[in-house]
Amino acid sequence: MKALGKAGAEATLRAANTLVLAALLPLAACAPLPEQKPVALTQTNEQGCTRQRSVGPQDAFADPAPVKQACVGPYLLALPQNYFDNQTGTEHDGSFALALEYPSLQPFKPGELKQFNVDVFARTVSINYGFIDRIDVQQALRNAYTPMDFEQDDPARSLHLRKQGEIIHGLSPYYADIDRIRAYRRKQGMDETAPGMQVRWHRDWYVARDDHDEIQTIIKCTAQGVTETGVAYRDGRLVRSRESELPECDHFFIVADHSTRIRVTYVRAALKDWRAIEKRARDLLVGSIARK
Repeated sequence: MKALGKAGAEATLRAANTLVLAALLPLAACAPLPEQKPVALTQTNEQGCTRQRSVGPQDAFADPAPVKQACVGPYLLALPQNYFDNQTGTEHDGSFALALEYPSLQPFKPGELKQFNVDVFARTVSINYGFIDRIDVQQALRNAYTPMDFEQDDPARSLHLRKQGEIIHGLSPYYADIDRIRAYRRKQGMDETAPGMQVRWHRDWYVARDDHDEIQTIIKCTAQGVTETGVAYRDGRLVRSRESELPECDHFFIVADHSTRIRVTYVRAALKDWRAIEKRARDLLVGSIARK
């Protein structure tokens, strides 16, 4: 009898739940849907630059590539979409990077970056523009080679604690003093097997100065202790070699009259062409500004 009573109670509860659900369904069907906000067709940044947004599906393979807009501070740029690293334009928030093919420094063919592989990665020159409006733009560049107060004794962070070498490619090299870096890390208690003790984790610095001895360009590349290039040429195109390492460089400079700091990333094998890369990155910024 107790078992039958329990089963009967469960059946009654299920029936009650079904009746409640049946009563609520018409109410749910009649409930108004939340109002759909129209998709914004433009976006304005903090500096007042307004760009047209790309709405809906985008075709990276479109040829000829349609022109897309992007903002760098107050400056509105207009570029074919295959210049962008995603080959469709800016991201939803307006951020973007450009991608050129080395050594031509021309954009990749429409859709080529959607078939990304190690060979394409090896010959990609990535360009990022950063508008500076809260500090002096020259100071923004100094920050790339000036240690913080707590880093003053760190030989990996300081220019004057590096090994200065002979001019190469028109640049003054400041090589990472690996022995000095390891001694400093040991004093901090770093284990001998830690990444910070390995050559591949450190950078050599290369600088170019103006007539007033002010640094105008600083390029930080995988330390020369890593002797592999990581690249080779096949049928006239740069490709990834079978070597394990792929040394890279981060190249910093400014366009002062546009208050912009530029960061360019490429393989170390391209360092010899730093002037052409710098000019191309600058020209793409200044030359792509939409004229009002």
